Amino acid sequence: MKPLDWCRERLQVAGQPLAASLPFAPSDHRQTIIALRALATEIMAVPREVDEAEVARRKLEWWSQALEAGSAHPAIEAWYRTSASAMLRGEFASLLAAVVTDIDPPRCNDLDEAWQYCGRLGGMVAVLEARALGADPALAECLRACGTFSELVRRVRDVAIDAGRHRWLVPLQLQAQYQVSRVDVVSGAVGRGWDGLVRHWLGDGLRRVEAAAPGADPVAAWRHRHVLIAHALDRRLASRLAARPGRILGHRFLPGHAGNVWTAWRCARRLQRAAR
Repeated sequence: MKPLDWCRERLQVAGQPLAASLPFAPSDHRQTIIALRALATEIMAVPREVDEAEVARRKLEWWSQALEAGSAHPAIEAWYRTSASAMLRGEFASLLAAVVTDIDPPRCNDLDEAWQYCGRLGGMVAVLEARALGADPALAECLRACGTFSELVRRVRDVAIDAGRHRWLVPLQLQAQYQVSRVDVVSGAVGRGWDGLVRHWLGDGLRRVEAAAPGADPVAAWRHRHVLIAHALDRRLASRLAARPGRILGHRFLPGHAGNVWTAWRCARRLQRAAR
């Protein structure tokens, strides 16, 4: 199997946001996007897939060395076959360093700290994509906020799963305000404060994205539309979670593929019209 086909098999499947967003990206961007996203996904999955902290650290060390050496991993091979790999050589170091901290996530005191933490992960992936595709710095910062929100939404969606594995990113500020603890989430006895906590956290993230987005050049936004389309899918997921926060406690919620494609198409059409 060719490296790029391996990446597609991993990410372009129904239920994965990339399966809905990538077809609307510029054709000359798609190979770079899927190679970069597959590589980032493999790296960021390590803390959640490996229970032993020391084993996870060794695995991330392997990824660091493999990236330097161009080792024969399908995601690395696919990435090194893109023109952006030479330009961004060494840029994955910041992402790897952030993922190392995710092995034992820090306690966040407030919403600012949680946002910054998500920014070092999902925000960094969006920045890497922006740089790989030549976005200007002003737009890159807008895309960073979108990537940060993407990570935040997934943290909220998976908060019950993570709580069961002693991974707990909910800021102390929200825990105190809504009287919800990790033990409450694990047991499912969260009380009425749970709905408020979820909606507050997601709403705060949306406000931060909107504050980072004003004045984006419509032509540049259309050219680098993939992250913005992916953000529309994240907003859809966030709205579904906010509508029924209790569903987070039972299982990992995934919105339907058809609805994702419709959302991606509407966002692409809006961006295209604005750029005319």
